[in-house]
Amino acid sequence: MKIRVNPTRMQLLRLKKRLVMSRRGHKLMKDKMEGLVQAFIELVSDYASLRDEIDRSLPSILGLFMLAGGISGEEAITAALEECDTRLEVAITRKSVMSVPCPEVELKGFELRPSYSTLSTTTDFDHACTSLRDIFPRLLKLASMEETVVRMADEIEKTRRRVNALEYIMIPSLKSTIKEISSKLEEAERSSRARLMKVKAMIM
Repeated sequence: MKIRVNPTRMQLLRLKKRLVMSRRGHKLMKDKMEGLVQAFIELVSDYASLRDEIDRSLPSILGLFMLAGGISGEEAITAALEECDTRLEVAITRKSVMSVPCPEVELKGFELRPSYSTLSTTTDFDHACTSLRDIFPRLLKLASMEETVVRMADEIEKTRRRVNALEYIMIPSLKSTIKEISSKLEEAERSSRARLMKVKAMIM
């Protein structure tokens, strides 16, 4: 696909400058994409490890809650949960991963104090509450990592499209247009030189 411009020397110079800038931009975008992919692979590996760890822990915690509910009754468990004294303090900041802004949730403080009557619940319920309190910081970390994974994947896709647009559309179009304009200018120059030679021959 050629770019429609007037075949003049001024346009030829402009297109050559655009070609230089496009090649430079293509290299920068390609380097950025490679860096993003490398960082993405490392992040996904850490995310997968944490996700597997939580996926193994949560079913046992939920199982304890179900066991406690089966013994004490769902109403007693719901009432006990509502009576728990909970304090949660988080801070949401922004970090940059390869120029990609990503949110980071930091747990500043978390307390889960049981204030319910132990007569209405079982030890399974106590163990479930303790386990949930222990796993909660990792759940927040997993949420932050998951959002970072999604944003980096989107950025990789955008960068890949830009690299492909430069490599397969813009740069070939500029090269084709430059070649066509150069050919037309050379042809015009040859025609002008031939006319000058005829005029010179007539004068002689």
